[in-house]
Amino acid sequence: MPNPILARLAAVCLSSLLAATAQARMQALEDHELSDITGQAFINLTTDSHNGINYSRVNFGLDVNTQLNINKLELGNYARTGESAPADLSINNFALGTVNADDTINPFLIRNPYLELAYKNNRVVGVRIGFGEAQGFLSGDINSFTGNLAIDIYGKGSYLGDKITCGWDFLVCLPAKALVAGVWGNEDFKAQATLVNSGGDPDPVRAKMAGLADGTKLSMPGNSDFANFLLGLFTAQNCNLLGVNTCFNLSDYKTLPVGRYDVNTNQFLDTAKGVFISLQTENVNWRDPQNANNFITALAGAFMNMPRNADGSGAVTLSFQQALEGIARRDTCLGAATHGC
Repeated sequence: MPNPILARLAAVCLSSLLAATAQARMQALEDHELSDITGQAFINLTTDSHNGINYSRVNFGLDVNTQLNINKLELGNYARTGESAPADLSINNFALGTVNADDTINPFLIRNPYLELAYKNNRVVGVRIGFGEAQGFLSGDINSFTGNLAIDIYGKGSYLGDKITCGWDFLVCLPAKALVAGVWGNEDFKAQATLVNSGGDPDPVRAKMAGLADGTKLSMPGNSDFANFLLGLFTAQNCNLLGVNTCFNLSDYKTLPVGRYDVNTNQFLDTAKGVFISLQTENVNWRDPQNANNFITALAGAFMNMPRNADGSGAVTLSFQQALEGIARRDTCLGAATHGC
């Protein structure tokens, strides 16, 4: 990817953030009025360096509420060895925010956005568009995803128990099914999912699936250590856990809730932190927005970071039913169309 593309992208992003018009007349303040005012600049610039790369970051101290639609979001379209998907990040009918039946809007919240450039030997090697916090619905037909995607899956034991099917391992599986569906039927179960391939191996490059990576365990956050110990005896292997499929096509999820989301009340509880999209001409270590002592390695090409929050919660929350059956697209268009507007 040539450097001029990164420069043009940075210019477009910067101009978009600043493209709001306002009409106001400046009015002088007296000294005593100024003494009562404190504040922070709307825009501030910070610099950084690490392992031979210099960084310049423009921080925008604002909250953005948006609802937008893009016919196709595609970044990093080039031949990549060992990958069948043509682009690092490809989402058809991409949208942020949703629209209700009465045409009222549920905006996507972006808090404290920033634009960051990475330089090496006086040339731009990366550009990052980041969100201090993000919350709302992201919709689209996901063809491929490169980066980090942290998902929490929650559900009742009664639902999960009905999905367990036992085969040759019935001597172990049947007691587990009885516990999950019976004794623990009203308990909340949790699993952590990420980008994987069809064999359950982590797959951060042009992934087409998400699910439980090999070795992932179920947990019951509200139950005893002993109960979790027993549950921990069963782990996901080859996209299977006690007969339940644990790997899912990303294209089945037409709308994803970004942020901590209560699957029972369908309400957002908190924002997702550390979300960003970046482009690099080589592997670049971006400073972790949630922990300044850590760095996130973005591979050359396009990279989308939707990581776990500092408290361990995922950037996206699903129910077991949504994970297994997929999610229908929420309306993102004003008028009759539901997508492609």
